[in-house]
Amino acid sequence: MQWPSERSPSELIDFYGDPVLHSSINTTWERDNIVDLVPPFAMRYSWGPPVTTLRFHKKCRDAFGEALLAVKKLYGTQGEIEAHRLHLTGGSLMVRLKRGSTKSWSTHSFGAALDIDPQHNPFRSKWRPGFIPLEAARAFEDCGLIWRGANGDCDPMHFQAVSR
Repeated sequence: MQWPSERSPSELIDFYGDPVLHSSINTTWERDNIVDLVPPFAMRYSWGPPVTTLRFHKKCRDAFGEALLAVKKLYGTQGEIEAHRLHLTGGSLMVRLKRGSTKSWSTHSFGAALDIDPQHNPFRSKWRPGFIPLEAARAFEDCGLIWRGANGDCDPMHFQAVSR
């Protein structure tokens, strides 16, 4: 799939629709575009609660589902997935501005992003050993998603269905 450009707000809105109404989620847009994904292995939010469903835009839900299935296949057991902290998430759909911005909406706002193990893959850090395993990141990339830890980028927890 050819994803819209992160650098073009109009391209994002043309592709995914406009998720924002008066600085919060547009409930009509949400009803028409956001779908649930039941993870193929047990997940929990990094702050503790279990994840029963992740919420994504219908145009990219399957790519995220395939990536999570690839992670399950790669590691085989829940124990191995947890040993690599791939069961921890910071979430998917969240209508919010990009960190440090006063006008640009995060790709999470469009239901087009997923954060994995944010505590150990911090924003503004370049990937290094001990962060998300490279083979897991490649599993997401092989499903057509963009990893924000690749090529010296500084958001190794973040996967998105939006081009850079």
